[in-house]
Amino acid sequence: MNIIKKIESIIGKKNLLLTEEEKRKYLTEWRDRYPGKAKGILKPKNVKEISSLMKMFHKERISITPQGGNTGLVGGQISYSEEHFILSLERMNKLISINILDQSITIQSGMILSEIQRICDEKNMLFPLSLASEGSCTIGGNIATNAGGVSVLYYGNTRDFTLGLQIVLADGTIIDSLKTLKKDNTGYSIKDLFIGSEGTLGIITAASMKIFPKPKEKFTFFCSVRDPKKSIELLRFLQKNISTPLTAFEFMNNASIDLTLEGKDSSKLPIKKKSKWYILFEFSKIGQSKDLLDLIQSQIAAAQNNKLINEVIFANSLNQSNFLWKIRDNISEAQKKYGSSIKNDFSVPVFSIHKFIEEADKIVNKIIPGAKNITFGHVGDGNIHYNISQPKNLNSKQFLSLEKKLRSHLLILVQKYNGSFSAEHGVGIIRKKDAKKLKKDEIKLMQKIKKAVDPEKILNPGKIFD
Repeated sequence: MNIIKKIESIIGKKNLLLTEEEKRKYLTEWRDRYPGKAKGILKPKNVKEISSLMKMFHKERISITPQGGNTGLVGGQISYSEEHFILSLERMNKLISINILDQSITIQSGMILSEIQRICDEKNMLFPLSLASEGSCTIGGNIATNAGGVSVLYYGNTRDFTLGLQIVLADGTIIDSLKTLKKDNTGYSIKDLFIGSEGTLGIITAASMKIFPKPKEKFTFFCSVRDPKKSIELLRFLQKNISTPLTAFEFMNNASIDLTLEGKDSSKLPIKKKSKWYILFEFSKIGQSKDLLDLIQSQIAAAQNNKLINEVIFANSLNQSNFLWKIRDNISEAQKKYGSSIKNDFSVPVFSIHKFIEEADKIVNKIIPGAKNITFGHVGDGNIHYNISQPKNLNSKQFLSLEKKLRSHLLILVQKYNGSFSAEHGVGIIRKKDAKKLKKDEIKLMQKIKKAVDPEKILNPGKIFD
Protein backbone atom coordinates (compact mmCIF):
# COMPACT_ATOMS: atom_id res chain seq x y z
CA MET A 1 0.00 0.00 0.00
CA ASN A 2 1.45 3.39 -0.99
CA ILE A 3 1.63 6.34 1.40
CA ILE A 4 -1.45 8.09 -0.01
CA LYS A 5 -3.61 5.00 0.47
CA LYS A 6 -2.27 4.60 4.01
CA ILE A 7 -3.16 8.21 4.86
CA GLU A 8 -6.64 7.82 3.37
CA SER A 9 -7.20 4.70 5.46
CA ILE A 10 -6.56 6.76 8.61
CA ILE A 11 -8.32 10.08 7.94
CA GLY A 12 -10.52 9.34 4.91
CA LYS A 13 -10.06 10.36 1.30
CA LYS A 14 -11.92 13.68 1.57
CA ASN A 15 -9.57 14.85 4.34
CA LEU A 16 -6.45 14.55 2.22
CA LEU A 17 -6.07 17.48 -0.19
CA LEU A 18 -3.82 16.83 -3.18
CA THR A 19 -4.74 19.25 -5.98
CA GLU A 20 -2.98 22.60 -6.35
CA GLU A 21 -6.28 24.44 -5.97
CA GLU A 22 -7.10 22.61 -2.73
CA LYS A 23 -3.62 23.17 -1.28
CA ARG A 24 -3.30 26.86 -2.19
CA LYS A 25 -4.68 28.51 0.98
CA TYR A 26 -2.46 26.33 3.20
CA LEU A 27 0.67 27.23 1.20
CA THR A 28 0.14 30.98 0.99
CA GLU A 29 1.65 33.01 3.79
CA TRP A 30 -0.06 36.26 4.88
CA ARG A 31 2.30 38.64 3.06
CA ASP A 32 2.73 36.38 0.00
CA ARG A 33 6.51 36.55 0.38
CA TYR A 34 7.24 32.87 1.06
CA PRO A 35 5.25 30.57 -1.24
CA GLY A 36 5.13 27.01 0.00
CA LYS A 37 5.10 23.51 -1.42
CA ALA A 38 3.60 20.28 -0.09
CA LYS A 39 2.66 16.86 -1.32
CA GLY A 40 -0.68 17.15 0.42
CA ILE A 41 -2.71 18.68 3.23
CA LEU A 42 -3.92 16.41 6.03
CA LYS A 43 -7.04 17.23 8.06
CA PRO A 44 -7.40 14.74 10.95
CA LYS A 45 -10.36 14.97 13.33
CA ASN A 46 -8.87 13.71 16.61
CA VAL A 47 -5.71 12.93 18.51
CA LYS A 48 -5.87 9.20 17.70
CA GLU A 49 -5.75 9.91 13.98
CA ILE A 50 -2.78 12.21 14.46
CA SER A 51 -1.00 9.57 16.52
CA SER A 52 -1.58 6.95 13.79
CA LEU A 53 -0.33 9.35 11.13
CA MET A 54 2.82 10.19 13.07
CA LYS A 55 3.63 6.54 13.76
CA MET A 56 3.50 5.93 10.03
CA PHE A 57 5.45 9.07 9.10
CA HIS A 58 8.09 8.31 11.72
CA LYS A 59 8.58 4.83 10.27
CA GLU A 60 8.68 6.16 6.69
CA ARG A 61 10.76 9.25 7.66
CA ILE A 62 8.29 11.65 6.05
CA SER A 63 8.22 15.24 7.27
CA ILE A 64 5.18 17.07 8.64
CA THR A 65 4.48 20.76 9.22
CA PRO A 66 1.71 21.40 11.78
CA GLN A 67 -0.53 24.34 10.90
CA GLY A 68 -3.21 26.25 12.80
CA GLY A 69 -4.83 29.34 11.30
CA ASN A 70 -1.89 30.10 8.97
CA THR A 71 -1.51 33.64 10.32
CA GLY A 72 2.19 33.52 11.25
CA LEU A 73 4.50 36.25 9.98
CA VAL A 74 7.83 34.36 9.87
CA GLY A 75 6.93 31.44 7.61
CA GLY A 76 6.99 28.84 10.39
CA GLN A 77 3.62 27.30 9.47
CA ILE A 78 4.42 26.63 5.79
CA SER A 79 6.00 23.57 4.15
CA TYR A 80 8.63 24.21 1.47
CA SER A 81 9.08 20.75 -0.02
CA GLU A 82 6.89 18.79 -2.45
CA GLU A 83 7.75 15.66 -0.47
CA HIS A 84 6.38 16.96 2.84
CA PHE A 85 2.83 17.19 4.21
CA ILE A 86 1.03 19.94 6.10
CA LEU A 87 -1.08 18.72 8.99
CA SER A 88 -3.93 21.17 9.50
CA LEU A 89 -5.62 21.24 12.92
CA GLU A 90 -8.69 23.11 11.61
CA ARG A 91 -11.12 20.20 12.14
CA MET A 92 -10.02 19.83 15.77
CA ASN A 93 -11.94 22.86 17.02
CA LYS A 94 -14.15 21.54 19.82
CA LEU A 95 -14.74 22.73 23.37
CA ILE A 96 -13.78 19.92 25.76
CA SER A 97 -14.81 21.58 29.03
CA ILE A 98 -15.14 24.89 30.84
CA ASN A 99 -15.09 25.15 34.63
CA ILE A 100 -16.02 28.46 36.21
CA LEU A 101 -15.08 27.41 39.76
CA ASP A 102 -11.71 26.18 38.54
CA GLN A 103 -11.38 29.20 36.22
CA SER A 104 -10.21 27.05 33.34
CA ILE A 105 -11.17 26.08 29.81
CA THR A 106 -10.00 23.02 27.87
CA ILE A 107 -10.20 23.12 24.09
CA GLN A 108 -8.87 21.38 21.02
CA SER A 109 -5.99 23.22 19.43
CA GLY A 110 -7.79 24.10 16.18
CA MET A 111 -10.32 26.36 17.87
CA ILE A 112 -10.23 29.96 16.61
CA LEU A 113 -9.12 32.45 19.27
CA SER A 114 -12.22 34.65 18.90
CA GLU A 115 -14.43 31.60 19.49
CA ILE A 116 -12.70 30.93 22.81
CA GLN A 117 -13.26 34.57 23.74
CA ARG A 118 -16.96 34.23 22.82
CA ILE A 119 -17.46 31.04 24.86
CA CYS A 120 -15.87 32.65 27.91
CA ASP A 121 -17.85 35.86 27.45
CA GLU A 122 -21.12 33.90 27.50
CA LYS A 123 -20.08 32.48 30.88
CA ASN A 124 -19.24 35.98 32.15
CA MET A 125 -15.54 35.09 32.04
CA LEU A 126 -12.56 36.48 30.13
CA PHE A 127 -9.94 34.81 27.98
CA PRO A 128 -7.36 37.61 27.86
CA LEU A 129 -5.33 36.75 24.77
CA SER A 130 -6.19 39.37 22.14
CA LEU A 131 -4.50 39.82 18.74
CA ALA A 132 -5.30 41.58 15.49
CA SER A 133 -5.61 38.11 13.87
CA GLU A 134 -7.93 36.69 16.55
CA GLY A 135 -10.69 36.02 14.01
CA SER A 136 -8.54 33.47 12.17
CA CYS A 137 -5.61 32.37 14.35
CA THR A 138 -6.00 29.20 16.45
CA ILE A 139 -5.10 28.50 20.06
CA GLY A 140 -2.66 25.75 19.03
CA GLY A 141 -0.73 28.23 16.89
CA ASN A 142 -0.90 30.81 19.68
CA ILE A 143 0.66 28.32 22.09
CA ALA A 144 3.24 27.06 19.59
CA THR A 145 4.45 30.64 19.11
CA ASN A 146 3.80 31.86 22.67
CA ALA A 147 1.66 34.69 21.31
CA GLY A 148 1.66 38.05 23.09
CA GLY A 149 -0.92 40.63 22.07
CA VAL A 150 -2.32 43.72 23.72
CA SER A 151 -3.03 42.28 27.18
CA VAL A 152 0.48 41.11 28.08
CA LEU A 153 0.95 44.12 30.37
CA TYR A 154 -1.48 42.68 32.94
CA TYR A 155 -2.19 39.04 32.02
CA GLY A 156 1.13 37.95 30.49
CA ASN A 157 2.00 35.95 27.36
CA THR A 158 0.20 32.77 26.31
CA ARG A 159 2.70 30.78 28.37
CA ASP A 160 1.47 32.50 31.53
CA PHE A 161 -2.08 31.18 31.26
CA THR A 162 -1.39 27.75 29.74
CA LEU A 163 -2.09 25.10 32.40
CA GLY A 164 -1.69 21.84 30.51
CA LEU A 165 -1.24 20.39 27.02
CA GLN A 166 -2.02 17.29 25.03
CA ILE A 167 0.79 16.63 22.57
CA VAL A 168 1.60 14.03 19.92
CA LEU A 169 5.31 13.38 19.55
CA ALA A 170 7.15 12.59 16.31
CA ASP A 171 6.86 8.83 16.89
CA GLY A 172 3.11 9.02 17.59
CA THR A 173 3.34 8.91 21.39
CA ILE A 174 0.50 10.86 23.02
CA ILE A 175 1.49 12.98 26.02
CA ASP A 176 -1.82 13.70 27.73
CA SER A 177 -1.36 16.32 30.42
CA LEU A 178 -4.53 18.41 30.24
CA LYS A 179 -4.26 19.38 33.88
CA THR A 180 -5.83 22.49 35.34
CA LEU A 181 -3.51 22.61 38.33
CA LYS A 182 -2.03 25.96 39.27
CA LYS A 183 0.88 24.24 41.04
CA ASP A 184 2.71 21.06 40.01
CA ASN A 185 6.33 20.91 41.15
CA THR A 186 7.28 17.46 39.85
CA GLY A 187 10.44 17.85 37.83
CA TYR A 188 10.80 19.52 34.45
CA SER A 189 7.92 21.65 33.18
CA ILE A 190 7.25 19.64 30.04
CA LYS A 191 4.49 21.91 28.73
CA ASP A 192 6.88 24.87 28.73
CA LEU A 193 9.20 22.97 26.41
CA PHE A 194 6.49 22.88 23.74
CA ILE A 195 5.17 26.42 24.23
CA GLY A 196 7.01 28.56 21.69
CA SER A 197 8.60 25.56 19.97
CA GLU A 198 6.84 26.35 16.66
CA GLY A 199 5.81 22.76 16.00
CA THR A 200 9.38 21.44 15.91
CA LEU A 201 9.06 19.14 18.94
CA GLY A 202 5.48 17.90 18.90
CA ILE A 203 1.96 18.59 17.67
CA ILE A 204 -0.22 20.39 20.20
CA THR A 205 -3.68 18.83 19.94
CA ALA A 206 -5.48 20.28 22.98
CA ALA A 207 -4.86 22.70 25.84
CA SER A 208 -6.13 23.66 29.27
CA MET A 209 -6.01 27.41 29.79
CA LYS A 210 -6.65 29.87 32.61
CA ILE A 211 -9.67 32.10 32.30
CA PHE A 212 -10.43 35.17 34.41
CA PRO A 213 -13.39 37.05 35.85
CA LYS A 214 -14.85 39.29 33.19
CA PRO A 215 -14.28 42.96 33.98
CA LYS A 216 -17.42 44.77 35.09
CA GLU A 217 -16.47 47.72 32.93
CA LYS A 218 -13.62 49.00 30.78
CA PHE A 219 -12.38 52.58 30.61
CA THR A 220 -10.63 53.41 27.33
CA PHE A 221 -8.50 56.53 26.84
CA PHE A 222 -6.61 57.92 23.87
CA CYS A 223 -3.98 60.59 24.27
CA SER A 224 -1.12 62.32 22.54
CA VAL A 225 2.35 62.51 24.06
CA ARG A 226 5.50 64.39 23.15
CA ASP A 227 7.74 61.37 22.61
CA PRO A 228 8.21 57.70 23.58
CA LYS A 229 10.04 58.68 26.75
CA LYS A 230 6.94 60.53 27.98
CA SER A 231 4.86 57.44 27.25
CA ILE A 232 7.02 55.39 29.62
CA GLU A 233 6.78 58.06 32.31
CA LEU A 234 3.01 58.11 31.82
CA LEU A 235 2.82 54.31 32.11
CA ARG A 236 4.67 54.29 35.44
CA PHE A 237 2.64 57.25 36.73
CA LEU A 238 -0.65 55.45 36.03
CA GLN A 239 0.55 52.17 37.54
CA LYS A 240 1.79 53.95 40.65
CA ASN A 241 -1.27 56.12 41.28
CA ILE A 242 -4.22 53.99 40.09
CA SER A 243 -4.94 50.64 41.71
CA THR A 244 -7.46 49.60 39.04
CA PRO A 245 -5.75 47.15 36.63
CA LEU A 246 -4.17 48.87 33.65
CA THR A 247 -4.76 46.08 31.13
CA ALA A 248 -3.54 47.70 27.91
CA PHE A 249 -1.08 50.43 27.01
CA GLU A 250 -0.37 50.69 23.29
CA PHE A 251 1.74 53.32 21.57
CA MET A 252 1.64 54.40 17.91
CA ASN A 253 3.47 56.98 15.88
CA ASN A 254 1.63 59.44 13.63
CA ALA A 255 2.54 57.46 10.48
CA SER A 256 0.67 54.44 11.91
CA ILE A 257 -2.41 56.54 12.63
CA ASP A 258 -2.33 58.25 9.23
CA LEU A 259 -2.10 54.86 7.54
CA THR A 260 -5.23 53.45 9.20
CA LEU A 261 -7.36 56.56 8.83
CA GLU A 262 -6.39 57.47 5.26
CA GLY A 263 -9.34 57.59 2.90
CA LYS A 264 -11.98 57.14 5.61
CA ASP A 265 -14.22 60.22 5.65
CA SER A 266 -15.93 59.32 8.90
CA SER A 267 -12.77 58.19 10.66
CA LYS A 268 -11.24 61.38 11.93
CA LEU A 269 -8.81 61.30 14.80
CA PRO A 270 -10.76 62.30 17.93
CA ILE A 271 -7.90 64.49 19.19
CA LYS A 272 -7.89 68.07 17.94
CA LYS A 273 -4.18 68.72 17.59
CA LYS A 274 -1.92 66.33 15.66
CA SER A 275 1.04 64.82 17.46
CA LYS A 276 4.02 62.62 16.62
CA TRP A 277 3.02 60.00 19.20
CA TYR A 278 -0.22 58.60 20.62
CA ILE A 279 -1.15 56.20 23.42
CA LEU A 280 -4.24 54.00 23.64
CA PHE A 281 -4.69 52.74 27.20
CA GLU A 282 -7.40 50.88 29.03
CA PHE A 283 -8.37 50.10 32.62
CA SER A 284 -10.50 47.10 33.57
CA LYS A 285 -12.82 47.41 36.52
CA ILE A 286 -12.90 44.10 38.39
CA GLY A 287 -14.85 44.92 41.56
CA GLN A 288 -17.81 47.11 42.49
CA SER A 289 -15.95 50.27 43.49
CA LYS A 290 -18.04 53.43 43.25
CA ASP A 291 -16.76 56.63 41.66
CA LEU A 292 -13.92 54.64 40.08
CA LEU A 293 -13.99 56.56 36.81
CA ASP A 294 -13.77 59.86 38.70
CA LEU A 295 -10.68 58.62 40.53
CA ILE A 296 -9.03 57.49 37.29
CA GLN A 297 -9.84 60.72 35.50
CA SER A 298 -8.49 62.81 38.37
CA GLN A 299 -5.12 61.04 38.09
CA ILE A 300 -5.10 61.39 34.31
CA ALA A 301 -5.73 65.12 34.80
CA ALA A 302 -2.75 65.15 37.17
CA ALA A 303 -0.64 63.44 34.51
CA GLN A 304 -1.67 66.14 32.06
CA ASN A 305 -0.75 68.85 34.56
CA ASN A 306 2.64 67.19 34.94
CA LYS A 307 3.17 67.46 31.15
CA LEU A 308 3.08 63.68 30.66
CA ILE A 309 0.09 64.04 28.32
CA ASN A 310 -0.58 66.68 25.68
CA GLU A 311 -4.24 66.00 24.96
CA VAL A 312 -6.53 63.17 26.10
CA ILE A 313 -10.04 61.90 25.41
CA PHE A 314 -12.17 59.31 27.19
CA ALA A 315 -14.20 56.85 25.11
CA ASN A 316 -17.63 57.52 26.58
CA SER A 317 -19.37 54.80 24.56
CA LEU A 318 -18.68 51.26 23.41
CA ASN A 319 -18.72 52.42 19.80
CA GLN A 320 -16.04 55.01 20.46
CA SER A 321 -13.92 52.48 22.35
CA ASN A 322 -14.26 50.00 19.47
CA PHE A 323 -13.29 52.72 16.99
CA LEU A 324 -10.13 53.53 18.94
CA TRP A 325 -9.15 49.87 19.11
CA LYS A 326 -9.76 49.44 15.39
CA ILE A 327 -7.19 52.15 14.74
CA ARG A 328 -4.62 50.07 16.62
CA ASP A 329 -5.69 46.67 15.31
CA ASN A 330 -5.80 47.71 11.64
CA ILE A 331 -2.26 49.05 11.35
CA SER A 332 -0.69 45.91 9.85
CA GLU A 333 -3.60 45.35 7.46
CA ALA A 334 -3.49 48.98 6.33
CA GLN A 335 0.25 48.78 5.71
CA LYS A 336 -0.26 45.87 3.33
CA LYS A 337 -2.34 48.09 1.01
CA TYR A 338 0.51 50.53 0.42
CA GLY A 339 3.16 48.28 -1.07
CA SER A 340 5.83 46.03 0.39
CA SER A 341 6.99 46.30 3.97
CA ILE A 342 9.93 45.23 6.08
CA LYS A 343 8.52 44.03 9.38
CA ASN A 344 10.53 43.93 12.59
CA ASP A 345 9.29 42.61 15.91
CA PHE A 346 11.85 43.81 18.46
CA SER A 347 11.85 44.04 22.21
CA VAL A 348 14.16 46.09 24.39
CA PRO A 349 14.14 46.97 28.09
CA VAL A 350 11.28 49.41 28.68
CA PHE A 351 13.58 52.22 29.83
CA SER A 352 15.46 52.02 26.48
CA ILE A 353 12.48 52.27 24.12
CA HIS A 354 12.83 55.96 23.32
CA LYS A 355 16.58 55.75 22.69
CA PHE A 356 16.19 52.64 20.54
CA ILE A 357 13.53 54.23 18.32
CA GLU A 358 15.54 57.42 17.94
CA GLU A 359 18.63 55.52 16.75
CA ALA A 360 16.65 53.11 14.60
CA ASP A 361 14.98 56.00 12.76
CA LYS A 362 18.40 57.41 11.90
CA ILE A 363 19.49 54.04 10.49
CA VAL A 364 16.38 53.79 8.28
CA ASN A 365 16.72 57.36 7.03
CA LYS A 366 20.32 56.67 6.02
CA ILE A 367 19.76 53.32 4.29
CA ILE A 368 16.29 53.87 2.76
CA PRO A 369 15.70 57.62 2.44
CA GLY A 370 12.01 58.45 2.06
CA ALA A 371 10.79 55.23 3.69
CA LYS A 372 7.93 55.58 6.15
CA ASN A 373 8.50 54.19 9.64
CA ILE A 374 5.35 52.54 10.99
CA THR A 375 6.18 52.23 14.68
CA PHE A 376 3.73 50.84 17.23
CA GLY A 377 3.58 48.29 19.99
CA HIS A 378 3.28 47.40 23.63
CA VAL A 379 5.13 49.91 25.80
CA GLY A 380 4.57 47.94 29.00
CA ASP A 381 6.58 44.92 27.84
CA GLY A 382 9.09 46.71 25.59
CA ASN A 383 7.73 45.13 22.39
CA ILE A 384 8.15 47.41 19.36
CA HIS A 385 6.68 46.58 15.98
CA TYR A 386 9.12 48.55 13.88
CA ASN A 387 7.86 48.28 10.31
CA ILE A 388 9.21 50.07 7.26
CA SER A 389 6.90 50.89 4.33
CA GLN A 390 8.08 51.04 0.73
CA PRO A 391 8.90 54.62 -0.36
CA LYS A 392 7.35 56.00 -3.55
CA ASN A 393 10.68 56.34 -5.34
CA LEU A 394 11.46 52.59 -5.16
CA ASN A 395 9.64 49.59 -6.58
CA SER A 396 9.06 46.52 -4.42
CA LYS A 397 12.14 44.64 -5.66
CA GLN A 398 14.45 47.62 -5.10
CA PHE A 399 13.02 48.23 -1.66
CA LEU A 400 13.24 44.62 -0.45
CA SER A 401 16.81 44.34 -1.77
CA LEU A 402 17.78 46.74 1.03
CA GLU A 403 16.22 44.61 3.77
CA LYS A 404 19.34 42.57 4.52
CA LYS A 405 21.53 45.65 4.96
CA LEU A 406 18.93 47.46 7.04
CA ARG A 407 18.24 44.51 9.27
CA SER A 408 21.94 43.86 9.95
CA HIS A 409 22.28 47.42 11.26
CA LEU A 410 19.09 47.16 13.32
CA LEU A 411 20.27 43.88 14.86
CA ILE A 412 23.48 45.53 16.02
CA LEU A 413 21.28 48.15 17.67
CA VAL A 414 19.13 45.45 19.30
CA GLN A 415 22.30 43.85 20.72
CA LYS A 416 23.46 47.23 22.02
CA TYR A 417 20.31 47.49 24.13
CA ASN A 418 20.27 43.81 25.21
CA GLY A 419 17.02 43.24 23.34
CA SER A 420 15.44 40.47 21.27
CA PHE A 421 15.18 40.27 17.49
CA SER A 422 11.75 38.59 17.78
CA ALA A 423 9.51 39.54 20.68
CA GLU A 424 6.38 37.58 19.73
CA HIS A 425 6.43 36.51 16.07
CA GLY A 426 8.91 33.67 16.57
CA VAL A 427 11.82 32.50 14.40
CA GLY A 428 10.30 30.36 11.63
CA ILE A 429 12.45 30.42 8.51
CA ILE A 430 12.83 34.19 8.25
CA ARG A 431 14.77 34.78 11.49
CA LYS A 432 17.00 31.67 11.48
CA LYS A 433 20.16 33.56 10.59
CA ASP A 434 19.44 36.08 13.33
CA ALA A 435 18.95 33.26 15.85
CA LYS A 436 22.17 31.54 14.79
CA LYS A 437 24.11 34.79 15.13
CA LEU A 438 22.62 36.18 18.34
CA LYS A 439 21.63 33.03 20.26
CA LYS A 440 24.43 30.67 19.26
CA ASP A 441 24.76 28.72 22.52
CA GLU A 442 21.01 28.54 23.08
CA ILE A 443 20.47 27.25 19.53
CA LYS A 444 23.00 24.49 20.18
CA LEU A 445 21.01 23.42 23.24
CA MET A 446 17.75 23.56 21.26
CA GLN A 447 19.31 21.29 18.63
CA LYS A 448 20.20 18.74 21.32
CA ILE A 449 16.62 18.79 22.61
CA LYS A 450 15.31 18.43 19.06
CA LYS A 451 17.57 15.42 18.45
CA ALA A 452 16.34 13.76 21.65
CA VAL A 453 12.62 14.32 20.99
CA ASP A 454 12.58 14.08 17.17
CA PRO A 455 15.69 12.12 16.11
CA GLU A 456 14.42 11.63 12.54
CA LYS A 457 13.87 15.43 12.21
CA ILE A 458 10.44 15.01 10.66
CA LEU A 459 8.55 17.71 12.61
CA ASN A 460 8.52 21.09 10.92
CA PRO A 461 12.03 20.72 9.46
CA GLY A 462 14.08 23.83 8.71
CA LYS A 463 12.32 26.02 11.24
CA ILE A 464 14.17 27.91 14.02
CA PHE A 465 17.44 26.24 12.92
CA ASP A 466 18.68 23.99 10.09
